[in-house]
Amino acid sequence: MSGPFAGVVGHAQAVRQLGAQLATDRLAHAYLFVGEAGLGKATVARTLASALLPEAPLTRHPDYWEDDRNKLIHVNEIRLIPDKPAEFHELTLQQFVNLKPAIGSCRFVLVTNVGRLRDESQGVLLKTLEEPHPHRVIVLTTPSLNPFVVLPTVVSRCQRVFFHPVPPAEIEGLLTARGIDPKRARLLAELSGGRPGWAMRRAGDERVIELHRTWTRRLEEIFGAPPDVPLHVAAQLDSEQMGWRRGEGEEEDPALFAIASWQIELRRRMLASRGREQGRWARLLELSYDTLGYLEQNVSPRLALETFLLECRKAS
Repeated sequence: MSGPFAGVVGHAQAVRQLGAQLATDRLAHAYLFVGEAGLGKATVARTLASALLPEAPLTRHPDYWEDDRNKLIHVNEIRLIPDKPAEFHELTLQQFVNLKPAIGSCRFVLVTNVGRLRDESQGVLLKTLEEPHPHRVIVLTTPSLNPFVVLPTVVSRCQRVFFHPVPPAEIEGLLTARGIDPKRARLLAELSGGRPGWAMRRAGDERVIELHRTWTRRLEEIFGAPPDVPLHVAAQLDSEQMGWRRGEGEEEDPALFAIASWQIELRRRMLASRGREQGRWARLLELSYDTLGYLEQNVSPRLALETFLLECRKAS
């Protein structure tokens, strides 16, 4: 990809769509970038903003407004006339949008993870989306279109752009281009789940490599073990995931990370074997992907993990 999006890794369809609209001056007034955390939604949004506002870096451009904090966004950061002054921005979102561009051709707003806005705040934002000003571009990002995350009325007022996992080879290339050791880059790419942002953030974090080794050892202990061993591992992982859901742990879902580690080991064993043995590892690898699907559905995480690990126990 050439042009302003040349540095973006993956997301060819999204980048082509935005690049064509940018080139023909037919950008929508509001976008909803949809995809899980770490895929690069905010990176693409900032790249688009930089192309529209080349006069100065975004960090000090008077026509750029961004909120990417990992906290709830209070309605007073949005309202045109807030109950009290905005705490994190000189101007609220609506105050900013109501002003004409200062030095650029438009005003640009980026709100990452719009689910940080409660329903009341999303309702206030909806008024801005329903009555768009010319020469304004608003980009919201969300991991999901679930109505409990983003109001359907907000979704309906935005042009949706979908982001999907990036192939590991592209993430590996990104990391090696940034000077990461090739062996480490390959492992991080495999663990990333297609998320270049995650891989870049974790590139220098030794804890990630050690955690991968720990979960790999746990899987090796399960092969041929008594039934209580996989059940214990499933219980431990279920407990860690519950803590993560309550916001007590790291940013990474422990269950997803553990399964990514196990998939690397299962794939290694599959490629190193032949015949029936290779088929057995291939079936376990396929079951690991089924387990990921169960974790995204209304299925007991512990039951899904127990089922998978009990099947792994039969391997030797």
